[in-house]
Amino acid sequence: MEALYFERTEDSPKIYFDGDSGRLLMEGRSFMEDTMPFHQAIISWLRNYFQEPSKKTVLELEIDYLNTSSSKMLIDILFELNKFYIFGNDVVVKWKYYQHDEDMEDMGHELEEMVDIPFEFGVLV
Repeated sequence: MEALYFERTEDSPKIYFDGDSGRLLMEGRSFMEDTMPFHQAIISWLRNYFQEPSKKTVLELEIDYLNTSSSKMLIDILFELNKFYIFGNDVVVKWKYYQHDEDMEDMGHELEEMVDIPFEFGVLV
């Protein structure tokens, strides 16, 4: 399966989803006003990936900042992965945040409560 890749910009995170390894990475800041192009591409890619997934799927989130529309996009991604998890697939979310960024730490815990997928928390230095 072809990987999904978006280069990081001033207002959008790096996206690298590799179907062969099951590694899904979102890294950086996201304060896009229009998330629809990202949103549609990611959800479409995930639905194709679910047809022939890796044994384990790991969503790595290293996000510095999310605005409201980006948060909604991330929640939709988590809900898609949650459906996949509920059907017995091995999925984990690795939420990484900077040591003194309590807002992002709290956001990770809030998102964890919205889905059944296990979360692992880690501190970036």
